[in-house]
Amino acid sequence: MSDSDLKQDSDTGATPILKNPEISPVQESLTPEILPPIMREIPQTREHQRDEQLALQIRDLGRLGLSKSSAALAARITPYLLDKYYSEAFLEGQSQMQKGLATVALEEAMNGNTPILLHLLKTKLGWSEQQTLEITGEIRSVVSAKPMSKEEFVQKYLTQDSDD
Repeated sequence: MSDSDLKQDSDTGATPILKNPEISPVQESLTPEILPPIMREIPQTREHQRDEQLALQIRDLGRLGLSKSSAALAARITPYLLDKYYSEAFLEGQSQMQKGLATVALEEAMNGNTPILLHLLKTKLGWSEQQTLEITGEIRSVVSAKPMSKEEFVQKYLTQDSDD
């Protein structure tokens, strides 16, 4: 700020605008720098040469969790070119994202986060909450495929015989 700016602030009673005091210099250095995709003209020829700088940016887009079509759109290339020239970089970014998420999820589970622990048990270790009840025994009745009439059913099951 110049002297005239400070003088004007003292005249109006306004305080000068400073950086956010809640963010420490350490936190500023920890925030990742995300570069925008290379804004370039889309080539008019069918020839495409692999660009390493673009490959690094596509890897970063994969690390952020974008789909292939979204990453291709952000990089201003077709999904076909992404598959042909940059698929390995995109998959590398996706694997880095998955590794990071798995690490965080495992740490949370080990620190006692029950929902994440249950999720990991079900998805990674095959654990299930299903209970299987098995009844063993012998069936001592005759099963017939012939349907009964209402009178036969009443006579057989609903009347009490004195013979029993």
